[in-house]
Amino acid sequence: MSDAGGTDRRPTMRDVAERAGVSKSLVSLVLRGERWVAADKRRRVQQAADELGYRINVAARSLSAVRTKTVGVLSADLRNPLLTDIVEQVGLILEEAGFSPLMTSAVHASKGPGGPRIDSRAVGALRDLGVEGMLVVGSVPDRSALAKIVGDMPLVVAAAGAEGLVADVVRNDDHLGMRLIIDYLVTRGHSSIAHLGGVGGGVAEDRVAGYRAAMEHHGLEEEIVIAEADFTEDSGYRGTAQLLRRAKAVTAIAAVNDLAAVGALSAAADCGLVIPDDLAVTGYDDTFVAAIRQVSLTSVNPDSSGIAAMAARCLLDRIESPDSEPVEHLLPPRLVTRASASAAMARNGTGGASPSN
Repeated sequence: MSDAGGTDRRPTMRDVAERAGVSKSLVSLVLRGERWVAADKRRRVQQAADELGYRINVAARSLSAVRTKTVGVLSADLRNPLLTDIVEQVGLILEEAGFSPLMTSAVHASKGPGGPRIDSRAVGALRDLGVEGMLVVGSVPDRSALAKIVGDMPLVVAAAGAEGLVADVVRNDDHLGMRLIIDYLVTRGHSSIAHLGGVGGGVAEDRVAGYRAAMEHHGLEEEIVIAEADFTEDSGYRGTAQLLRRAKAVTAIAAVNDLAAVGALSAAADCGLVIPDDLAVTGYDDTFVAAIRQVSLTSVNPDSSGIAAMAARCLLDRIESPDSEPVEHLLPPRLVTRASASAAMARNGTGGASPSN
């Protein structure tokens, strides 16, 4: 006997969803035994089903138990060419393995004081669609909120650290990448080397830490200068403008990524500086932007193809073995030298030029 709607009709899955205060699709996931559904929601659904006297339709359940063969792919920044490249390559690999990737942005842009935040509705929608696992590409804000939404679902992070998530991680060694840059600039005669970055999540933090460590390795602790910038061209321009207004000129700028480096090139040009004679500029990620002939940016190649291939494989393996311990895979980067940092500085301690205004 059921109390659903005050009638004698058999309760439905919709009735259970309304009683539990969740979506119908989530009820379906709970009743078919998906392990990644959060424990509190699972209890609410099961309690509602018991209270209503809901009985599973065995035939319907046998149909719903068929695997969806879909995975969610969340990008931290659709404007970042490195992340876009990884997302595209991952999609191709997953499709070859018989999975359909459902891709969306993981971040909701906000102009308020809180800044960007997790787009919980987009992530929740993927979960409710029954994806078998999720891949997060890049460093996203508020990982604790993401963890609550994802629950126990198989999870892999690419091109960023776990930062509190229980997930396999596939990324490049940011410390080594910054070491390659600083080593190269020092061999070209530079000592007054600034870092443009430090803002935008764990990747930015790792790269600024790598810059500090590399400068200290060369005995350049007193030369450490950091201009705050995130992964955008605009912030790179603003940060470089601040650097060029300093009383002591820098002779080289190591930017957090290629887009910030392009902003640095624009700011230097507006100040009448010649690249690389007056100022050397390097990027990171070796995206298509760095290879444009007019840009010709020295940059660190993080092996985006390798990251994509390993991340896709890790996700497929974790779907099959969800209880295995999380693993971090650190891929070695390599430096690609181009014109933006090719000139050698005169080793007389006076290299570099200050802006005329």
